[in-house]
Amino acid sequence: MSQKILVIDDSLVATKLTENVLAQNFHGVDVLLAQRGNDAFDRFNVAQPDLILLNESLPDMDAEAVCYRLLNDPATSKVPVVLLASNGNGDRIEERYNNVIKVLPKPVTPESLLDIVNATLSKNKPMVNPARQLLFHDPSRTVFSGHTAFFSLRSALQMAYGDRLTGALRFFVNRCPIELFISKGRFLFATTRNFQMYCRDSPVILSATNLGLIIEGQVAQGATGCPIFLFLSVRNGFPHDDVVQIVRDHGQRVFANLWTAGRVTFEFGELQEFPDYAKNFPPGNEDPDNWILGSLRHVKFDNLMAAQRPDPNGSPAYTRKGYELIQKLKLNDVEARFATAINGAESLQSIAKKIGIPLNDALLIVFRFAALDIIDYWSSNVLSLPGAPAPAGAA
Repeated sequence: MSQKILVIDDSLVATKLTENVLAQNFHGVDVLLAQRGNDAFDRFNVAQPDLILLNESLPDMDAEAVCYRLLNDPATSKVPVVLLASNGNGDRIEERYNNVIKVLPKPVTPESLLDIVNATLSKNKPMVNPARQLLFHDPSRTVFSGHTAFFSLRSALQMAYGDRLTGALRFFVNRCPIELFISKGRFLFATTRNFQMYCRDSPVILSATNLGLIIEGQVAQGATGCPIFLFLSVRNGFPHDDVVQIVRDHGQRVFANLWTAGRVTFEFGELQEFPDYAKNFPPGNEDPDNWILGSLRHVKFDNLMAAQRPDPNGSPAYTRKGYELIQKLKLNDVEARFATAINGAESLQSIAKKIGIPLNDALLIVFRFAALDIIDYWSSNVLSLPGAPAPAGAA
């Protein structure tokens, strides 16, 4: 089981230095990032870190407020916190909150950071994920299981699709699993009992709905996993006609959290029958890659882990089967223009400028295409090596 470190710091320079030090010295550890306190608590919905590196001040709250909230939530109270402080309040916070195990004065040296991280991770075993409870785990109905350190999200979906399985593909993130219902290999929708995660990045589309019904829907989703929009459509409280498409879109949105959650365990469990709310839901027609692409479009650049952020000075090139794969995808206009511009020689910055999109948007497309094994991405360090092969050779 992989371990995870959450870095909470609004300074891009400090964060970059920290994540580089950690990534270079802890290859089996996922480094997650958050620039605001509230963003950090959102990260807890999808990933349970084994250690937190917390800056003393953030744009939306101070370190003491973060420590207080962590300590008063049973799901986060045991996570050790290392406080990065320079204002003299660090010792006081350490005395008041027993989840703070160390205060490092700023500026933090790589040596002091490595010493405390190494000591903490070696002493603490990876935490048991709270989502993997008996309620969600029936070994007798498990068709396959794995861990994304060895078996990709894409491979898991392809297996269920190719073998025409019927049941639920569950990914065990923090608090509650993300469940993707599949009928004879065709995808219905993804959901979770964690309502906060399900609706976190959703557009405001519940404003015209009765508050009492919304609360009932939240409770129902927490108890059964029924998406709130299905609940409201049954109760005649949701005014939108195309509930099926909304549920599908929100399923891909909640699944998108898995791409930046670090490595997670999963299993496919057969179901004799679907829950009542999913029994009559029409399956979609997407193949795994098109369904995945729809989910990847919801990933934000700020949520990418250190190891996932492409080098902006690199160059994309099609994999051996990449050009064939991309012909089967339903690309949006920007993705299609980007795909046409890939020639194995031009840098990403040149491609972004040629098709007129911001660099971060281009980096996100690189992330999507790499997740689908469409491209290899050659970093500037590789390209600058003497005798390095030209990127076009990978096509």
